[in-house]
Amino acid sequence: MRTFFLATVSAFALLTSACTGDSDRPEATGEGVIRAVNAISTSPDFLFAIEERLISNVAYSSISDQNIFDDLDYTFNFEVRLPGSLDNQRVASTLLDVERDHEYTFVISGDIEAPTIIVWDAVRRVFEETETGFQARFGHTAESVGPIDVYFAAPGIPPAAGQEVATLSFGEVSQGLDNAAGEYVYILTTAGNPGDILFESETLTPGDQSGFIITPFDGTANVTGDLTVRIISDAGGVSSLADVNTTSTIRFIHASQALGISDIYTEDMLMDQILANHTYRDVSPDLDLAAGSYTFTYTAAGNPGSILIEGTGTVVSTAHSQVYAVGEAGALSSFIRTVDRRPVETLTKFTFTHAAFNHPAVDLYAVEAGTALEDVLIPEFFNVQPGSFPLTANIDQGDLELYLTVAGEKTIIEGPVALTTAFGDVLEYIAYDNVDPATADLVEIPQP
Repeated sequence: MRTFFLATVSAFALLTSACTGDSDRPEATGEGVIRAVNAISTSPDFLFAIEERLISNVAYSSISDQNIFDDLDYTFNFEVRLPGSLDNQRVASTLLDVERDHEYTFVISGDIEAPTIIVWDAVRRVFEETETGFQARFGHTAESVGPIDVYFAAPGIPPAAGQEVATLSFGEVSQGLDNAAGEYVYILTTAGNPGDILFESETLTPGDQSGFIITPFDGTANVTGDLTVRIISDAGGVSSLADVNTTSTIRFIHASQALGISDIYTEDMLMDQILANHTYRDVSPDLDLAAGSYTFTYTAAGNPGSILIEGTGTVVSTAHSQVYAVGEAGALSSFIRTVDRRPVETLTKFTFTHAAFNHPAVDLYAVEAGTALEDVLIPEFFNVQPGSFPLTANIDQGDLELYLTVAGEKTIIEGPVALTTAFGDVLEYIAYDNVDPATADLVEIPQP
């Protein structure tokens, strides 16, 4: 196993490596596996390419598509859209001599404009037909966390000094460890302090002849814990581990004039009330709720026998979810979504929900302040139906004005609504019915 630390190269070196020819390459004798991991918590997706050919995008705390290449030398390039740019810019290049039967994981970290590229190199584990068990490696890709100890043992065995399977600094990865089939728990602690648990997984039962890397990433506003932990499979793909010491959250948004004041329950027998006296336009705080599938039952306030809405939904582990109550009299409903609150340093995220049922379909514009609406051709969102799932777009930064119009027309329902934005903002707006049915109110839903 070899681990390379490859620093960012200058613009001149990037251009030089990008122009390297391959006409004199030797003949390949085998193949290696290539993939990339993004460990920059505020980054947009990176583009990962071999020479000038795109491999795939790499989102934060995820991996690129896994590709197999001949055992030759290649320049791998990384591109990203920088603030204020309309096009992707090349920000790093790495020359790598691929060896047969090796697996290479490129870890992107640091500054998006000059990222550091670390390469994890390991001989790919090949199991004999009769072998059982699995191979695990452990990485460290949580940039805000210092050195860690990794424990990987049967359930119920607490961390103890000397029992750690790896001690890692940021950017490091362990050797592959063969393990017998069975149940395991993955625990992270600060290095040298087994009592300071940073993450503890649910019980894992890895499949026979499987191989994977388990690695933590910095938590973001999208998760309820301080860390996000991923399993990167040797077969390709990534999945998440849940932290048993961290719950999920739910938030309720009352967006129906017809619903009235209501109570909300999460159990079929109406024994578990999670929210009382939920009024029109009320946005609840984040409420702790374990991951799982639920029926959210709305009843008239103080009258559990008067059921108004029964909607089902799934609360994702260690994530934030929101339930929206919408609709007109006789047609009330609710829906749930897992929200994206992660700021991205090159984007302004904007989510819009149309809950104003007095208006069958609307367009929403976000225009530079002082711009005449008649001069704007394309809205940010068009022909949005009331009660439909929230829509998300990236909008400009600066001083803007929002307009809500009749779909396909410039007939203003609401606006201008002044808005000043900056890169990294995460904004959510909702259109509510007004007492005047000819208008609507475009209101920002505050971030917790």
